[in-house]
Amino acid sequence: MSWLQLELVTGKSDAETLTKLLEQMGAVSVTLMANSDELIFGEPGQAPELWCDTRVRALLHPDTDLDILLIAIKNRIGADHINNHQITEIQDQDWVGQYKSQHQSQCFSDRIWISPSWCEQPETNKPLITLDPGLAFGTGAHPTTSLCIQWLAEHDVREQCIIDYGCGSGILAMVAAKLGAKEVFAVDIDKQAVNAAKENLRQNRLENIVRVGLVDEIELPVADVLVANILMNPLKELLPTFAKLIRPDGQLVLSGLLETQAEECLLTYSRYFSMEAPIFEQEWACLKGHRL
Repeated sequence: MSWLQLELVTGKSDAETLTKLLEQMGAVSVTLMANSDELIFGEPGQAPELWCDTRVRALLHPDTDLDILLIAIKNRIGADHINNHQITEIQDQDWVGQYKSQHQSQCFSDRIWISPSWCEQPETNKPLITLDPGLAFGTGAHPTTSLCIQWLAEHDVREQCIIDYGCGSGILAMVAAKLGAKEVFAVDIDKQAVNAAKENLRQNRLENIVRVGLVDEIELPVADVLVANILMNPLKELLPTFAKLIRPDGQLVLSGLLETQAEECLLTYSRYFSMEAPIFEQEWACLKGHRL
């Protein structure tokens, strides 16, 4: 079986309307992508921005009447709001198999493995975390997460108290626990992330070591290490909170930052921390420092 793929370019003000219209007219899936150069990032609790030129890609059944569909779109949106369109025939694939092939077992700093459940588990005496990609961010594949995991794997966290602030899937908390941390606290503002983290902890039998919950539900201790893989603006706002949560000479690890944001964040955190040179991976940055 083959599918029809329709791509249209429109402005950000029309992208959501176009998405709903395509779904109403039988699209199996609709994906929004950049068709212009700007980088955009949403903040917690805010609707995500779209690109000035947004590419809308719809997967359609092969018997879809594209002439009627395009007329309906132009009548609803306005022909002058559709910059161009392209139609491609897509052969059916093993979509699940393709997705799984993109997520494989990873070893970090030769100290810890992270593996999806569908992979053959590596034969190793090193700590192993089983973690499937899900709704909560964090599998180790993205540079912002892998930079934090590498830091944890390269430092001795045994018998220490660790806070994973903005825990997502709970991956950093689980890494700390597997590497011998005495107690670990994982918090997030997203209830869905907290639920996902609890399930991941249960599957890895770490629920007795890691305490997880919403930020306002858990009283956090003063920790030896705090890791936070979140965005620039929340990191800046959380500086006073982090300063209170880390003991003198305790360690701080920040990620979720673009390379271009590293210098500003370093200057902000230098009020309370002795910051070190950032580490870069692709266009992302990881900052580290000690509490003054």
